[in-house]
Amino acid sequence: MEILEIDRQRVSHHETLLNLCFPHSKLNRRYLDWLYFSNPLGDVVGFDAMEGNVLAAHYACIPTRIGDSIGLLSLNTATHPGYRSKGLYQKLAQMTYERWSNEFNYVVGVANANSASIFVKRLGFAEIGRLNLRFGDLRRPTSGSRSWLQAELDWRVNSPRRQLEKKIVGDGLVELSMRPRNLPFKIKSIIPIQDTGSTGFQLSETSKHGFTVDWIRGSKSRIHLPEKLKPSPLVLIYQTLNNSDTDVNSWSFPDFDAF
Repeated sequence: MEILEIDRQRVSHHETLLNLCFPHSKLNRRYLDWLYFSNPLGDVVGFDAMEGNVLAAHYACIPTRIGDSIGLLSLNTATHPGYRSKGLYQKLAQMTYERWSNEFNYVVGVANANSASIFVKRLGFAEIGRLNLRFGDLRRPTSGSRSWLQAELDWRVNSPRRQLEKKIVGDGLVELSMRPRNLPFKIKSIIPIQDTGSTGFQLSETSKHGFTVDWIRGSKSRIHLPEKLKPSPLVLIYQTLNNSDTDVNSWSFPDFDAF
């Protein structure tokens, strides 16, 4: 078996394996090319385990930003049914963190409960929160939140899987919204854009509130999203890569691409 860094030439293998493991995820080649190789912060990092022409296991992360700190967003983990129970995904993940620990400060991810427990028990992650549905003030802490430049926002809203609607709601603030398939209303999130000029107006009262799916440190959700409506990965996990801790104080649905 050969362990190789993820390469664009193997996107068709990634598509085949991910759809075998997650048949309802719509992780097609166009989406993976956008996710892995169009991110303004940089290309995907991670490893593939190849057995001849068969992709036995795949682990991928993409660069992300919290404040001024650049880290990795843990994304796709998949093992071919014929190669499970061999510790492949754990091996690929550990190799990824070791290989790129000098370039990135941390790994953050949103996983389902089963995957999150494995990351915590076997890979040294900490569970720091759980995203949930809530109605209320959409503003979040500016410190310890995913931060965006305009180029990153333009990339994010144009996901081939589902585009987000955007509108400017205040100085340096953009509202992103979408309607998940299983909900009868839109969910919204307000994010700060670092390199926008002054818009000349403040966030209005009507723009401050709405439904969202997020986590904010120290806050308690009053509305709990039913398990059957969740897109499964809603446990927020974190690990430092170089002993330089980055505060994570909030995470919202635009910060990853579960819907």
